Amino acid sequence: MSKLELIRHLYGYNEWANSKLLDAASRVPAEQLLDARVASWGSLITDLAHIGGAQAVWLSRWQIGRNPTSVIGVQGMTTLDEVHALFDESHAGLREYVSIITEDAVESELDYSDSRGNQNRRPLWQLMTHVANHGTYHRGEIAGALTSLGSSPGDLDFVLWELGIR
Repeated sequence: MSKLELIRHLYGYNEWANSKLLDAASRVPAEQLLDARVASWGSLITDLAHIGGAQAVWLSRWQIGRNPTSVIGVQGMTTLDEVHALFDESHAGLREYVSIITEDAVESELDYSDSRGNQNRRPLWQLMTHVANHGTYHRGEIAGALTSLGSSPGDLDFVLWELGIR
C-alpha cells in the first residue's frame, strides 16, 4: 500500500469515527455537552469543535499555505448544530482533497505558517498523518466522556472500520 492509499484510508476512517462521535453526542442533553467538567478544551462541544477546526485549518494550510483563522477561534461554538456544520464542511473538503492529490504531492515538502505565524516545512504525508492522529487522540477523550454520560459512541477501532464492521 502506498502512502497515498494509506492516507485515503485514514481519512475515510477519520470521517466515520467523527460521525460516530457526533451521533453519540446528539443523544446527550445540551447542558451536559457544555459542562466544562467533562472536557479538556472547555466542554464537549468545544472539544468536538477543536477536532473539526483543526481539520479545516490544516486543509487551508495544505491548499494555500496558511490558515485564515486559528483553531482556537473556531472553538467558540456553543451548539451541536454548529459543530455538525463544521464537520460537514471539513469532511467534504478533506474528501475532495484526498481524492485529487497525487503520490508526488504526498511526498512533496510543504511550506506553511502555523497559528503563531511561524514558518514551517514538512512532507505533506507527515502533516496529513498528524491531523488524522490528532483526531484519534481527542476522539478517545471525548468517547470516554460521552460514555460516562451514558452515550458511548461504540468501538472506534481503525481495524473494525477497515474490516467493514461498522
